[in-house]
Amino acid sequence: MLRIVCVLVALLAPSLAGAGAFLQSPGHGQVIAELAFSEAGFAYDSFGRSTAIPAWRKFELSTYAEYGLTDFVTLIGDPSWFTFRAKPPGVSRTRLGVSEAGARIKIVAWGDNILSAQATARYAAAGRGAAEFSDMRRRAQVDVRLLFARNVSVFGLSGYVGFEMGFRSHAAFGHQVRFDATYAVRPFERTTVMLQSFTAINPGRIGDRFMLSQKMKASVIYDVTESLALQLGAIVAMRGVNSAAERGIVSAIWWKF
Repeated sequence: MLRIVCVLVALLAPSLAGAGAFLQSPGHGQVIAELAFSEAGFAYDSFGRSTAIPAWRKFELSTYAEYGLTDFVTLIGDPSWFTFRAKPPGVSRTRLGVSEAGARIKIVAWGDNILSAQATARYAAAGRGAAEFSDMRRRAQVDVRLLFARNVSVFGLSGYVGFEMGFRSHAAFGHQVRFDATYAVRPFERTTVMLQSFTAINPGRIGDRFMLSQKMKASVIYDVTESLALQLGAIVAMRGVNSAAERGIVSAIWWKF
């Protein structure tokens, strides 16, 4: 039962709202310190049917950072820490989570559009006890992505849309394909409303190793100053196979430098 709970939790680590396909200017960057709370008492089984599981709660603190090395390269880092509780069977974990590091490279930019590629390595420094809660079958993973973003204007309101297609090795159910999408718009001068979707798929036979996790995240980001912003949002699992019916709250502090 402990292994089942760990696998379900591993699929539901909250995802940060980063810059998507965009790159940071050389010598500049941003840090996003995010505190997320999530919980679940139900999960989708191997056929996508909702079923009760041991209720769990998880708090996770992560510090996502980007730094513009050149006009074409942005460095990425993301250490994390979590605390997890479930009963029964009385599981309790508090430790370092997964640390992620890598780079994003601009492929081409034209008009309001940009296409980039990203590669990161993920490592569970705290060992298997952290890896099994972080979508990892091993202590190390590779995540590679192709990203597209476009600045848009809707009814006179500025914003952007972004799409990501990626591959992640050695996830909870094996190698994984990921599709993420972001829509952001600024209805007021200091306020950004962001809607995101996160989809993870492990190919396989239904009823066995096939896994599907689809989540939606809605949040509001308020610019306190030009360099400091606050974020508050909610995340919920829409449907899935071999994944938990998660819901949670996300808060973050953004600092641009």
